[in-house]
Amino acid sequence: MKSKVNLSYQFKELSKPMGWAILLSFLYNIVYIFGSAYLGASLALYFLIVLLSLVSAVGFYWICLSAWQDHPKLDKEALLPIVVYQGILITLTMGILSPLHTVIASMDLWYLTLPYQIVCALLIVLAQPIELCMFTSLAKGKTTFSQIKTDMKEKLKRSFKPIWNRYALILLMVIFLDSLVGAPLSMASGLDAFSILSGLVFYANPMFSWMFAFTMAAGLGMTSSIIAYLILLFGIGMVYLIVECNYLSMIKKNWITDGTKKTKTHKKKK
Repeated sequence: MKSKVNLSYQFKELSKPMGWAILLSFLYNIVYIFGSAYLGASLALYFLIVLLSLVSAVGFYWICLSAWQDHPKLDKEALLPIVVYQGILITLTMGILSPLHTVIASMDLWYLTLPYQIVCALLIVLAQPIELCMFTSLAKGKTTFSQIKTDMKEKLKRSFKPIWNRYALILLMVIFLDSLVGAPLSMASGLDAFSILSGLVFYANPMFSWMFAFTMAAGLGMTSSIIAYLILLFGIGMVYLIVECNYLSMIKKNWITDGTKKTKTHKKKK
């Protein structure tokens, strides 16, 4: 018998979410770059960033749908849970952790810095896997908060660990690759956990810095070294997209495909 090897993700399926990720990232950057240029360091800019973060969460859900469904459909009922979850992350990051970051950095005391960094690190490794767990519930038509809670509770108890482990591994890979080129794509800023967290919450798309750098370089004039650097950034961005889309494929198998399969029950003979 010949053994048949199946790839986890066919290129045709992979190209759809990748295409949406590139397009939505491009639109995100256009609004962000021109908004920053016109608004400057004003309160209106912060409102724009918050709005973009909420919109990007919905866009990320659409990318997930395109990876999980043959004919993706965005239900209006799914928008409220997505916005609420993203709003909680924004409030934690901007409303609580950001002021603490300023205070703790000024005090420079290791016994305050260490617990703070640990809290930020926990949010980094938990925020998106839990968000994706909620997205799979929404994709299966469970849009009320009670339905989402029940469905997520079962998945978190039954099969969250392998999803979480894979995400942590991918995150380490991203930080490692970014460190080789000055941490431009994840906006990791070294080992500052808060900077990584804020980057994931507000700029969580792998094409962001490539497009931002391209816009800045185009204004200064293109040289061979800049073009080579942009090609490198684009290549790393594409690696991120491929890895993330395969990660979404694994989530589809664990939380959507297998989750909908009914287990066979055997009746006892009398």
